[in-house]
Amino acid sequence: MIIDTHTHVYPEKIARKIMEMTLKSLGEHEPPPYYGPLTVPGLLEAMDRAGVQRSITFCIAERAEIARAANDFLLKECDRQRLVPFGTIPPDLEDYQGELNRLRQNGVKGVKFSSLFQPFRLDEDRMMRVYEALGDNMIAYFHMGRGSGKYAEHSNSTPEMLARVLDTFPKLRVVAAHFGGLGMLDEARKHLFGRDLYLDTVWIMGDLDPNLVARIVHEHGSKKIVFGTDYPFGDMTKGVQFIRSLPLGEEDRERILWRNAQELLKIAT
Repeated sequence: MIIDTHTHVYPEKIARKIMEMTLKSLGEHEPPPYYGPLTVPGLLEAMDRAGVQRSITFCIAERAEIARAANDFLLKECDRQRLVPFGTIPPDLEDYQGELNRLRQNGVKGVKFSSLFQPFRLDEDRMMRVYEALGDNMIAYFHMGRGSGKYAEHSNSTPEMLARVLDTFPKLRVVAAHFGGLGMLDEARKHLFGRDLYLDTVWIMGDLDPNLVARIVHEHGSKKIVFGTDYPFGDMTKGVQFIRSLPLGEEDRERILWRNAQELLKIAT
């Protein structure tokens, strides 16, 4: 069993536009960012190649007026077995409580927040009210740290900001992407390692040293690390191979590849 907790899909017409826009946003020396189409069929094909049985997948709405449509797309396309949908709640969505309730009623277990594409700071007041509405039965999955290309200096989701959120909502169920801070590992170590939250293994700025990843696992605890690839921005097959090659015990690798995600999502094998 392997569970990828961090993937992205969009309707085909929108997926093509997003891929074109992303390519334009990158610097001229950046490598091509995609390892497959930004679509449900593309994701399923990547999962089959990599031997991944389940994926959490996101369709992030940048604006309030498209949030319901993005969530409807996931509710329709995800079977809750192979593909597990996480909703999207933009910061300016007026009826965020109503949309969260609708997601709950449809079996959605969490929400993805990305300040790369949504205009908010992670610890600002209008986001705090959304976290409060999540309660302790929905998962908040955050982009953490910087990005690539024009997002290289992004600083609206820092480990220190997330630490303040955790202090305010200690029962909030949190997954912090990118080991808690893309390009900000020192800050993540200071503010997040060892706290009651999950970190995912996505790192899209180039491969991390396996020994460094093993140290992160030991510092934070192998029971709080989940496997993610950021498909299609990350190579799913390569990601599985990387985790399997880490200098860790088999039980730790098993926890990262699927068991922690299974417990987080409260699903049977």
